[in-house]
Amino acid sequence: MPTYDISRDFLDGILLQQPQTREGKEIRANGSLHFLPSSPDGTMHTAVVQFELGAEGSDQPFARAGWRFLFTSDSAADPKNEAQSKFFQDLMMVGMGKIMVQLNNLCMHANLPLVPFEPQRMVRSAKPSGPAPAQA
Repeated sequence: MPTYDISRDFLDGILLQQPQTREGKEIRANGSLHFLPSSPDGTMHTAVVQFELGAEGSDQPFARAGWRFLFTSDSAADPKNEAQSKFFQDLMMVGMGKIMVQLNNLCMHANLPLVPFEPQRMVRSAKPSGPAPAQA
């Protein structure tokens, strides 16, 4: 397994809208990690953490953002094949934390309530691959 080193990271984009007032509704978070094509020699890589916040019962998120990481490996590697490794799980949590700092900064300036970031309450689930199972 190659050794990875993060060389740069930065905010890729952010959107915050006034959420619909839904008293007593829980805020739901949804995050994912995407990989862009690596360099031809397989040692320079890009990953984007995508993160959304939405009120329970709402189909549209009120906040979305992306955080981009540029990283290198000591040998040719395909990060997509190692997406379940601890390095990439930690990378996703770091990206979501950085996004939440920026979102809460915007909330504070827009006079909106701050959104708590509690990584221990997050549930990790993989997206199903292939066709959806048949329902009876």
